[in-house]
Amino acid sequence: MAIMMKVLLLGLSAFQLVSAGNSSYTELYRPQYHFTPSINWMNDPNGLLYCKGIYHLFYQYNPGGTTWGAMSWGHATSRDLTHWEHHPIALEARGFPNNITEMFFSGSAVADVDNTSGFGHNGKTPLVAMYTSYYPIAQTLPSGKKVQKDQQAQSIAYSLDDGMTWITYDVANPVILDPPAPYSDQFLDFRDPNVFWHEPTKKWIAVLSLAKVHKLLIYASKDLKNWTLASEFGPVNAVGGVWECPNLFPLPVDGNKNNVKWVALLGLNPGGPPGTIGSGSQYIVGNFDGTTFTADSDSIYSGTTAPPSDSIIFADFEGTGTFTDLGWTPSGDLIGQSPVSGTLPGQQSVSGYLGKRLVNTFLDGDATTGTLTSRSFTISKRYINFLIGGGHDFNNTAVYLKIDGEIVRSATGTNSETLSWQSWDVSSFLNQTAVIQIIDTATSGWDHINVDEISFSDTMARSQVANWVDWGPDFYAAQVYNGLPIGERVAIGWMNNWQYGGLIPTSPWRSAMSIPRDLSLKTVGGKVTLVQSPRENWGSIVSRKCFDQSWSFVKEGTQSLGSVGMALKIDLSFSDLEPAASGSSQFGIAVRATPDSKQQTRVGYDFATKELFIDRTQSGDISFDGTFPDIYYAPLAADDKGQINLEIYVDWSSVEVFGGQGETTITTQIFPNDIASYAQIFSTGGSTQNVRVSINNISSAWDD
Repeated sequence: MAIMMKVLLLGLSAFQLVSAGNSSYTELYRPQYHFTPSINWMNDPNGLLYCKGIYHLFYQYNPGGTTWGAMSWGHATSRDLTHWEHHPIALEARGFPNNITEMFFSGSAVADVDNTSGFGHNGKTPLVAMYTSYYPIAQTLPSGKKVQKDQQAQSIAYSLDDGMTWITYDVANPVILDPPAPYSDQFLDFRDPNVFWHEPTKKWIAVLSLAKVHKLLIYASKDLKNWTLASEFGPVNAVGGVWECPNLFPLPVDGNKNNVKWVALLGLNPGGPPGTIGSGSQYIVGNFDGTTFTADSDSIYSGTTAPPSDSIIFADFEGTGTFTDLGWTPSGDLIGQSPVSGTLPGQQSVSGYLGKRLVNTFLDGDATTGTLTSRSFTISKRYINFLIGGGHDFNNTAVYLKIDGEIVRSATGTNSETLSWQSWDVSSFLNQTAVIQIIDTATSGWDHINVDEISFSDTMARSQVANWVDWGPDFYAAQVYNGLPIGERVAIGWMNNWQYGGLIPTSPWRSAMSIPRDLSLKTVGGKVTLVQSPRENWGSIVSRKCFDQSWSFVKEGTQSLGSVGMALKIDLSFSDLEPAASGSSQFGIAVRATPDSKQQTRVGYDFATKELFIDRTQSGDISFDGTFPDIYYAPLAADDKGQINLEIYVDWSSVEVFGGQGETTITTQIFPNDIASYAQIFSTGGSTQNVRVSINNISSAWDD
């Protein structure tokens, strides 16, 4: 769980706050079938456990306000993953609200059915939670163990009443005090234990994250109290931000119980999928023998790929001479300077650049400041692509696209020296004159920028650095339920992003959870792929079909479907048999639109690039963060009949799209006007064939 904001404390007891949470669940933007706390801040799902027919959802919760702080474990239960019952706080920050000595960060929970821990008595099965204890002050604990200021360590608690109340194991907590000796300096970023029973070895396994060094540590125990380091894994694939909230679980491939693979799923912040800002989730397929996780070779990526084949190079910083010689106008410390060959003295190795030279503003260490402004050019292609790394700061270390002096697109690094592709969709600015500006106005700690290979193309550049769980900006810290059969795995993600999580315009709560998702492994395009499908009790909340129509073809243009509602389940299918040159270039549906269409969220498919997309640039309130209005793309191939099949789930403040078999998903938040209940289909560049649209209204899961 990421520490992103200062603690906000209010003088209310947990009982008062829980009792006050009698929301009508009809506030503007309140999700109708996604889980939200009635009031206050929520982030990572924790302790997901199915036990005795009940799904337990614990979650990071601030009992004192609507921003991150006073981290505790909230608690809710459900029998169908749709209708939830709120319960009192399970683990409240010690000393809340005025003198906090311990916070309860992210973790997991298990049912210790064999009572290996010894916590059970009188035939009661203990539930055991393992979580990260965060200590804001140095102290000696009741166990006699000493912790440093801001230390993160792993502790346990147990429940003998099916999770309603919890007893912390203070006699020995934390049960894992420090990281292994080689990583002793990482005690500030040692967190998020994921615990499960490994039947072949008859041991409990805990997977932990060394967040900043991109490692998973695997521990083993016979009793949940005494833990031994078994192995470590990483770094691999996407490492642009910290690794958090790991999971490790088995799944059969294509339903074959004789071919079981293991999936490592972990959060990354920042450094999410290409084209997104902030948080994301990746997965790695491999094998686990009870001690070591070994990744499959086709699940590991080497990093930067070549630019698209149709690229027109604008600036690759090759050749000789200064920035001025290359046509750039420098300012500040960059006057008289030149592109460099890779790494500068005192800097970590820069990787992923193409050719021999790149922009690297680590010239006088992070003290270098200045700007580089390109010559003006006319936007003639759909995308501007470039490689970027370095500091993650939109105000001080960034690349801007400017038209008439106004910033219309921006990008920044991920606090990493590894360059990755960023792409701006500039189709709305075609034939306009623009400049690109590279800025470095900061002076310490990752405050430099690395840029290379700026090009124009009609194809988006992508860095294949990871298998992305979700290609949108709002699916993070996903956790998988314990207590289900081996072939059944259900995950829930935090439907928000650390880039703007504390700024979204909701009240009196902040953040929602994603739709619970069934996970499976299927062979898609010759590769074992994580596939997701929505898992809710749809029969209890799908109230009526409000639209159902098919067309042999839909002409170019838009077609209104009328007012269809604000919470929807949409099935959309259409043909991709015709080449893009003779058919449409894009087809899709606009949802949560106002009558004048000035607000709308477009969900569609690009036939030329074979990509699913969500466009939230006009989705409603986008004012709270400059990176929020954007278009998100994900690769999606047609099925063997040439059809594109989409399941679209719209709520009062979100859109989740499942493409194909569920191999591609995009999750986004939106904040539209409360009259935005209209929909329309659109086809651009020509007609689209074999179209079917079915729309069902979803009633509130909170009405019961």
